[in-house]
Amino acid sequence: MANARSIEVKVGLLILASVVLLAGFILVMGGINFEPTFEIIVGFDNPGGLQSGAPVKIAGVKVGTVEQMRFSTEGDPTGENAAQVYAHISVEKRFQKRVHDNGVFFITTQGVLGEQFLAIDPGSSDRPILEDGAYVRGLDPPRLDRLIAESYDLLHTTVTALREHRPEIEELFDGVRKTVKGTGTFFEHNQDRLDKMAQNVETITEEGMLATKEAREKYVNNPAIDRILINVEHLSNASARDVPVLLSKGRETLEGASRLVDKFSADERLAMIDGVLTDVSAIAKDARLATSDARAITAQIRKGRGSVGALVMDEQLFDDLQELARDLKHNPWKFFWKE
Repeated sequence: MANARSIEVKVGLLILASVVLLAGFILVMGGINFEPTFEIIVGFDNPGGLQSGAPVKIAGVKVGTVEQMRFSTEGDPTGENAAQVYAHISVEKRFQKRVHDNGVFFITTQGVLGEQFLAIDPGSSDRPILEDGAYVRGLDPPRLDRLIAESYDLLHTTVTALREHRPEIEELFDGVRKTVKGTGTFFEHNQDRLDKMAQNVETITEEGMLATKEAREKYVNNPAIDRILINVEHLSNASARDVPVLLSKGRETLEGASRLVDKFSADERLAMIDGVLTDVSAIAKDARLATSDARAITAQIRKGRGSVGALVMDEQLFDDLQELARDLKHNPWKFFWKE
């Protein structure tokens, strides 16, 4: 009796130990932990192959799990940025301070063909952290299936177009063949001329290089040009030094002229100037009359009219006077004594 009860106790303990080991194995293999978590809702237009139970990682470290994939036609919880699929993820509470509102949520894979998971780029540390139940918009993964379908459609369209335009394509290739053949024939028949053209081009190039060298020596490396530039620089420096002085002198001259104009612009000065101008005009008029009288007297004298005219223009009288003067010069006593 005692032996049977002992066996039952042993079997019961063995079963209990097995159940505990199985539960621990399930917890370890299933990634189940008892850390407190907070929820984030991530919206996608097409999450690809992301499934419930997929891990959530930050910098390659698992921080949570995708709890639910939900398809909705009612829009996102905030009423903005409507998405088709919403992933409800749970992230361990201890990592909440590392997930900010400008973080990036995207889907990637472990290796090239590995399992898909949701990765989080935490964002800037100066931004607010995400609260429990926050909604964010995720980045959709690249659609390889769509790319393959579109590539197939493009390839099919290309093949169909080639089939439908086969005569035109054959004509095009025939034209290309004729063009290539004609080009080869042209080069073959004009080989000598092309060689001469190449030699001429080479000669022109050499002459151009020589002309450029001579021009550089004459107009760039020429000492005379350097002297001219130095003289121009000196002239510019002298101008920069003298122009302010000239401007100052000109300014002083203008100020003096302005003061002179202001001085003569008074009414008394203007009246005085008018009187002087009137007197000058009268003197000029008298001078013109005197000049006219002198011209008339001179004309009368030239005509031999009047005493002075007769005296000047009568040659006999002039000769007599000349003889008298000569006689008095030789015989000055005649002034005082008469025969």
